[in-house]
Amino acid sequence: MATELLYLDDFDVLTAPATVISVSVLEDGRLDVVLDRTCFYPRGGGQDWDTGIIRAGDAASRVEEVRLDEHGVVHHLGAGEAPGVAVSEKPVGGETVSEGAAVVLEVDSDRRAVNTRLHSAGHIVDLAVERLGLPWVPGKGAHYPHMSFVEYSGDVPGEVEEIRQRIEQEVARIIGEGSRNEIRFMPVADMGKYCRHVPDNIPTNKPARIVLYNQTFGVPCGGTHVRDVAEVGTLSIPKIKSKKGVTKVSYAVEGVS
Repeated sequence: MATELLYLDDFDVLTAPATVISVSVLEDGRLDVVLDRTCFYPRGGGQDWDTGIIRAGDAASRVEEVRLDEHGVVHHLGAGEAPGVAVSEKPVGGETVSEGAAVVLEVDSDRRAVNTRLHSAGHIVDLAVERLGLPWVPGKGAHYPHMSFVEYSGDVPGEVEEIRQRIEQEVARIIGEGSRNEIRFMPVADMGKYCRHVPDNIPTNKPARIVLYNQTFGVPCGGTHVRDVAEVGTLSIPKIKSKKGVTKVSYAVEGVS
């Protein structure tokens, strides 16, 4: 049974009740907890996973890694006691959490905020590229503190430094305007009505969804997003590199390291 992904239809969800479907021990000794529903984001689409804790009464256990498998099941991996909270001798599994147990999920809000700001910043770069009319087709992206970029098919039409400055100025304009973003679920076949580019490799192990930035710029995406682009803060474009028909736009968000 696929896990219900609560973060898909809620910009701000950080905690939720859930029921344990199974608990198992991996070869490396970590525990793998499967739930009926989750607010933890699993790594994917260039965005890192959430961390946090799973609570069962007075006990708690760390969630150190989150993965979504090909069947739509989310695996919450972790080991050891959660620091700063009451725990039992067996934080997850055994007598505390077992199949059918009721638990409460708590996502690390600081990590989620960083990942969300970085992820949304990548879409703001893409929106700037569209507004500037640059002849690029979006490709892969990475939205990590140590590595944030968006790649495009296409060469730089002119001087690289001039284009870099234009993109940086446009992203500042977009963030300054603010936005009211919206989540919409729809078949992949309908996404072209709202999105400039719809990839042909959209995952099938979770519900199909777009996020509309200020009702005008649609992106097919299953990650977490800011509700208003103003939440991203200062966004800079330190470098653009173009080679063999692929242009890589690197970006940085102030205060993220």
